[in-house]
Amino acid sequence: MSTRLRPIIIAITATLSSTPVIANELQPIIVSADLRESTEQDIPASVDVKTQADLQDQGATHFDDVLLKTPNVNFSGQSSRARHIQIRGMGERDEYTGAPNSSVGFAIDDIDFSGIGMTGNLFDTKQVEVLRGPQNTRYGQSAIGGLINIQTNDPTATQESMVEATIGQDNHKELGIMTSGPVSSKEDAAQYRIAIFKHNSDGFRTNETLDRTDTNGRDELTLRGKLRFFPDSDTTVDVSVIHADLNNGYDVWSRENQVTNDSNYKTYSNEPGQDNQLSNGLSIKAEWKKNRNFTVKSITSLGNTDSKYSYDLDWLDYDPAMSNGTFVNNQHRRTFSQDIRLTSTKNSKIFNDSTDWLIGAYFSNLEEENQRTELFETCYGFTCPTPDEFNAETQSTFTNKKLALYTQLSQAMNDKATLSYSLRVETNQKDFDQVKKLYGTYNTTGGDFYYDSDNPSETLWGGSISYSYRYNDTHTAYTGVTRGYKAGGFNTALTAGQQQTFDAETLYNYEIGLKSNYTEYNLKTKTTLFYMDRNNAQFDGYGTDPLNPNLYVFYTENFDKASNFGLETEFNWQTTKNFNLYGSLGLLQTKVNGTPFNTSFTVDGRDQAHAPNYQANLGFKYRTSKGLYLQSDITAVDEFYFDNVHDEKSDSYILIDARLGYENNDYEIYLWGKNLSDEKYSTRGFYFDQYDGDGEQRYINLGNPRQLGVTARVYF
Repeated sequence: MSTRLRPIIIAITATLSSTPVIANELQPIIVSADLRESTEQDIPASVDVKTQADLQDQGATHFDDVLLKTPNVNFSGQSSRARHIQIRGMGERDEYTGAPNSSVGFAIDDIDFSGIGMTGNLFDTKQVEVLRGPQNTRYGQSAIGGLINIQTNDPTATQESMVEATIGQDNHKELGIMTSGPVSSKEDAAQYRIAIFKHNSDGFRTNETLDRTDTNGRDELTLRGKLRFFPDSDTTVDVSVIHADLNNGYDVWSRENQVTNDSNYKTYSNEPGQDNQLSNGLSIKAEWKKNRNFTVKSITSLGNTDSKYSYDLDWLDYDPAMSNGTFVNNQHRRTFSQDIRLTSTKNSKIFNDSTDWLIGAYFSNLEEENQRTELFETCYGFTCPTPDEFNAETQSTFTNKKLALYTQLSQAMNDKATLSYSLRVETNQKDFDQVKKLYGTYNTTGGDFYYDSDNPSETLWGGSISYSYRYNDTHTAYTGVTRGYKAGGFNTALTAGQQQTFDAETLYNYEIGLKSNYTEYNLKTKTTLFYMDRNNAQFDGYGTDPLNPNLYVFYTENFDKASNFGLETEFNWQTTKNFNLYGSLGLLQTKVNGTPFNTSFTVDGRDQAHAPNYQANLGFKYRTSKGLYLQSDITAVDEFYFDNVHDEKSDSYILIDARLGYENNDYEIYLWGKNLSDEKYSTRGFYFDQYDGDGEQRYINLGNPRQLGVTARVYF
């Protein structure tokens, strides 16, 4: 480790020892995901915000690029893009049930993409907000683990345009075009913004069976448009549309990849998978300020997504003496949400003009249809050439209607102390229907049909109490407790007596934090200590199908209790006019108490899956008046368990990124490198039997190797 860090440490030390000059002031940041759109300094919660400048300085064009650099945020590498995300150890690692119930919310311009966040393109993005802990009182979809909120840039009153182009190793090509401005020269003319981004790459895999290097490639197109208009002097309406067309390959698994350092980027599938997503979304946000006592905000969103997720089950070329199979899932999802809220003004404060108030109502409807096909055959243990075939076709429909009422009070106890209360009551109505057909040599001729149907309904509530104290212009401390919740549900593939249903989870999140802004030193710091007490904790698992031991089922189960506790701390220091030093650290401890569905496995007292004990990031940025730019950062991630149904772990790892460039007012050009030390690291792992006589084995998915490239950006 010391050898890798030494060059960067030397560079940092040399710069710190240079003569300081007048520093640039670090500007306040508004968190749009908060109901009142508070500043990052004032919001009494653990929040990480990456601005457009931060994203461009790091060369981030997708949320994948900054995910691991955010304290206590991890992901499950089981798709072509980060789709299943964990915050503080909470979050799904896959979704095969057809009844989504995300722990981590994911929104782009107020459009819900929870569980399907491959659309997280960051070209022309204003900021990325990561809110940790339960967001039931703050976010429409009431995410229990946290929220990722992406806000793209708004239209501008003056004309501006930009073109960005990138080329790199792995046949990496990107092109982005943005233009913004008023539609006419009138004083209150409507304003528009259009952004187009295209990404292509091969995916860092060589398929030896097909002699191809693009079976894991990405072919992605994102179109975004915004229109802001002003019906009158008191009303603003923002319309946002998004079109994302992702045609990606999915070919990352190999039977050779069992030990991280001995693994490689070769695959052998004869039927490589696909990970496609076609999403269209619309949001309409209207704000009315005519009434002197309150403002009205309405947010309406629509989403429509078609996706295909498939892979080669055996990861090999066809061999009649081995296991062979494919998995294909076609999904169609539609979402609608309506949020309306009234917010007090300074003229309508209550309790002797000490308390701001807010009330709102939220409704959402999610509809999802899945058509899944699993084909499997093996001669192992049977007489060939007649194969032992196990096939399944599953069709399911799922709807989830939510209706919630919420309120928030912020009481100024004096000029330094604020006490805030919030409450949300929500009803959930779910409907699920599924038909599974099993057929093949060892199933009944003509097929056996199995039916699942359920329509649970429940009412849940969440709330929070927080206290913040602004000691002076430098320090603000806060503490609070939040009650979060996650609705219960049903397991679609388990039979009677096998935990067909699971209960709602409740969570109490306790936090204490300090946020400081040392303006004389241009230094910002923030630290949060948290403890999350989980009751009826929901965990996902998988095992063989009780109807067919050659097919796998995925389920959710309740454990008695679980706890997630730790720390998040960050700093941003503009040490001189030219030099910026930044860093973050996330520490996490997790525990589980209870007996799993698979009673032969013990998870009691063990860490939770995908919950590394530490994540750290340290970096610097150096700019000169002549336009030279240099940036580098190091990310360190601890080992973590891959699943809750076995004890296999990843290895800890370190990633080093860097950029060297030239900047002026009209254009910028950068030479960049990712994972410069070419570290091998795993993002997902399994432990199971391929039914070829090998027995149970560990298999891992490798993260991306070293990559070099060039990016140019032109403004006009």
